[in-house]
Amino acid sequence: MESTFAGEIEVIVLKSGREVTRVTRPLRNTPLGPVIKFKRRLWRLSGLTIDLDHQPVEDEEQQIEEAAEEPSEMVADADDGLQDAVIHAGRDERLFVDAGPGTGKTFVACSRVAGLINDGLPASRIWIISFTRTAVQEIRNRIATYLNDPSDASAVRIATLDSHAWAIQSGFSADAKLTGSHEDSIEATLRQVSSDEGVLEYLQRVRHLIVDEGQDIVGKRATLVLAIIDRLDDECGVTVFADEAQAIYGFTEDSDVIEGAGTVFIDELRSRSFAERQLKQIHRTSDPGLLEIFTKVRRRVLDRRVATAKRSSDVRSEIQRLASAQIGPTKNLDLGALPDGSLVLLRQRFDVLQTSSFNTGVPHRLRMSGLPPRIYPWIGRLLWDHVDRRLVRSAFNQLWSERPVPLSPIISADAAWELLFEAAGDSQNVIDLHRLRSVLGRSSPPTLFTSPEYGDAGPIIGTIHASKGREAEDVCLFLPPVPEETNGQSDEEIRVMFVGATRAKRSLSVGDSPSRQSGNSDGRAWKRLAGGKLQVEIGRTGDLEPEGLVGTAAFSEAGALAAQNIILTSPVMTGMFAAAIGDLDWKLALRTEEKVRIAVFSEKVKSDLGGIATRCQSFPPPNYLSHVRSTGLRTMVIRPDDPDLDGLHEPWRSSGFLFAPMLTGFGWTKFRGAAND
Repeated sequence: MESTFAGEIEVIVLKSGREVTRVTRPLRNTPLGPVIKFKRRLWRLSGLTIDLDHQPVEDEEQQIEEAAEEPSEMVADADDGLQDAVIHAGRDERLFVDAGPGTGKTFVACSRVAGLINDGLPASRIWIISFTRTAVQEIRNRIATYLNDPSDASAVRIATLDSHAWAIQSGFSADAKLTGSHEDSIEATLRQVSSDEGVLEYLQRVRHLIVDEGQDIVGKRATLVLAIIDRLDDECGVTVFADEAQAIYGFTEDSDVIEGAGTVFIDELRSRSFAERQLKQIHRTSDPGLLEIFTKVRRRVLDRRVATAKRSSDVRSEIQRLASAQIGPTKNLDLGALPDGSLVLLRQRFDVLQTSSFNTGVPHRLRMSGLPPRIYPWIGRLLWDHVDRRLVRSAFNQLWSERPVPLSPIISADAAWELLFEAAGDSQNVIDLHRLRSVLGRSSPPTLFTSPEYGDAGPIIGTIHASKGREAEDVCLFLPPVPEETNGQSDEEIRVMFVGATRAKRSLSVGDSPSRQSGNSDGRAWKRLAGGKLQVEIGRTGDLEPEGLVGTAAFSEAGALAAQNIILTSPVMTGMFAAAIGDLDWKLALRTEEKVRIAVFSEKVKSDLGGIATRCQSFPPPNYLSHVRSTGLRTMVIRPDDPDLDGLHEPWRSSGFLFAPMLTGFGWTKFRGAAND
């Protein structure tokens, strides 16, 4: 079969309707159409994707196979022997790997794990501490593509530090409870790691530990990871990836300094005689300006010999000089002109919400902290009125065929069943819905059931903090205001600018964020305006609870059913308003433009409005909110042991699945008694 090369392209690899990895491969034009080689087989290309559920291209003469030979993913770039030095290091070596943005850190980490497993190290004896839950699934999927036996990837212990801590705590303490803060869990685990002989035996079974984003492990978490390392067997290898130029978690998206962030994990590693390695070659971009940011500007970020104020000015100026375009203030951003998937990055949550509100007519997604998990709506559409504990495959198939399922993302019936079965399969053809509710009702449900951003399509508007580890072809970065003071926080702001600038693969456009003028009430952004007016963030985790959507106090049975139908059939709504109702203990009832009640806000919203009034010394608190909007639909899931179930109408009391609007942006209000402008 005759074929010709047509350059290299990045390809999305799909399996069971889900993305499992992305690879760069030589494109081959053949009489059968364009093909690429993946895992020693040839696959037809559809757009920029291949589907592993389809049949690979068969070529008996193997001419195409021979012509399309290419280096394995497990072989480092020929020009980057530094990657190879980490990938093939001894299994018992302890390495600190300095990995700047775009240097192939994830590839190297996954290749190192796969190499260890392919060489005979049991996958179950390898631990990976990942910084985010989203990265956990990405890493597992990528490791699978590099393994001789992809099923081995499921045995690798990949989790966030909080998840590893809970596994240790719950496995070795009869008193372990899923209550209290993450910090409480970290402290309890640290005590166990330091003193429990059972935990010591457990840790000494680990044969290799990989730690990702080491520069962002601070405070008590740093102390815990160091304690784990110190308790490992002497022959257990450790590989830590870090980039000090991207250390931005000493304080938050709203510039609040994190208390107790004194332990510097990287410095402590150096005192433990870790061998240092460095990844230098940039793989993310070929743009000359971006390459200079990734390399020369990074060196300036790390150059502590230069005064902070001068370094901050230099880094800002260089990012502006090397950017593809200057785009001015956020209010001038034309979101509709950006390609789908572009990243719009801002320093603070308030700026993200404001930029979103300027572009209500353009579909887009949000990426920042404080938002509830967006469980895909197809789950609620199938199960909202299924009151039996078990769901058999035949009933699932009937529901799937009868109900118009909001497909986000596009998923087949078989892929949807596989997801449900993976989380709560009871037998080959039965799903235990109580088990599924226990899994999805967590504060952080599995990422396979949630959208990575808050929304379905369009550009992504997010904070720099929440977008760390992400990348996009095109990035619009709105630089934070110049710090008024020179202190440790100013030094971290330099790194924040650098992290934002290095998310781009093809083009970087730079603008300016407005000066900070917003407040923060327990995480809720707000801004006081002239004449007693107020903007208040709406849509945070906890703003809507099940009792406010289908509860007996908030609705009649018919009213709850009607409200849920509106939320399902009109997921995008603007012009909604909320007003305090005396019969609901002055909670705010949310109504559509047609004045139909669809929800009642939680006690938390009322409490935060009271807190804002106290901060502003303006009483009584506001009792209404206008200009509330919903950008989409999500499923809410209630655990079967939740005591609030008794206050819900049927069928939701028994099913545990319901719909919720994706509320975002600001509600507008005014302090009562305030003079008009």
